[in-house]
Amino acid sequence: MIRGTSGSVLFRSERNLTCGKAAALLLALCLTNFGFAAEEFPARPVRMLIPFPAGGPADFVGRLFAQNLTDLWGKQVVTDNRPGASGVIGTEIAIRSNPDGYTLLFGSTSTFAVNLVLIRKLPYDVFRDLQLIGLVANAPHVLAVRASLPAKDVKELIALAKKQPGKFSFASAGPGTIVHMAGELFKYHAAIDILHVPFKGGAPATVGLLAGEVDMLVNDLSAVLAHVKSGKMKALAAAHTRRLTPLPDVPTFAELGLPGIVSSTWWGIGVPVQTPASVVTRIAAAHNKVVARADYSERLAVLAMEPLILTREQTNAFIKAEIEKWRKVATAANVQID
Repeated sequence: MIRGTSGSVLFRSERNLTCGKAAALLLALCLTNFGFAAEEFPARPVRMLIPFPAGGPADFVGRLFAQNLTDLWGKQVVTDNRPGASGVIGTEIAIRSNPDGYTLLFGSTSTFAVNLVLIRKLPYDVFRDLQLIGLVANAPHVLAVRASLPAKDVKELIALAKKQPGKFSFASAGPGTIVHMAGELFKYHAAIDILHVPFKGGAPATVGLLAGEVDMLVNDLSAVLAHVKSGKMKALAAAHTRRLTPLPDVPTFAELGLPGIVSSTWWGIGVPVQTPASVVTRIAAAHNKVVARADYSERLAVLAMEPLILTREQTNAFIKAEIEKWRKVATAANVQID
């Protein structure tokens, strides 16, 4: 009985020891595989969600960035346009995707900042649901007016608007878009009463200005540059911290005594918040290499855009500052979307 009992105890001890060794070996293999997987990321094609239609500025910049990532990684980065609801639909799809780094969100001023201010029941929160990687491009805004408008500069335009409140109008790409908010920013700092006329997109808004249906527009320089150079529009001021290279004779708003008018359309990359830190680090490293490429900057410059080279911490601070800026403007203009 004693031998049987002692033998039984010995058997259980050996079995427990064997199981312990197996568990330790399994854990070591898992850790090794995890490290290998992170080191090798990406091991397969990556999807980049663009929550805006194909053919516009966001699509151009998104595809350019994706192509550079593809070249860098040697793995295909496939763009996937999911437009709708001011970018909310595509953003939600990205946030709910598997947090493994294989779905990137190509966000914008709207999805990362303006929507948080304007949409009352926004189904996502940028800082709760995403890890922001960095900003990829910036498209400075410019104030453009119809060629026949009897104002040769911003001072004359403001004087005209103050003499005839409500007579003059500005176009936008739709209610709550960054083009709308940029117009409201000008209206707010200039202290003038001008009418907002929404169009169904940036291109129709530009056409409306060319046709004389509206008097002015604050939009990406890329949207109006050709028309300014042809004389069909007049560019009165750049909403930027410095003069724009394609229009060196056009002053900034700050030079005209309105330093608060700084606006642009910008784009950036985010991933679901639970994406592993090791994968986020590799994505961020690739992002930093792309935005520093000379040929990338040259391609952006064709459309009067520029790269934004910021750290992840600077990116977060930049977006928080943008949210606060647009919140003040939205409150002053009483702009909100249900």
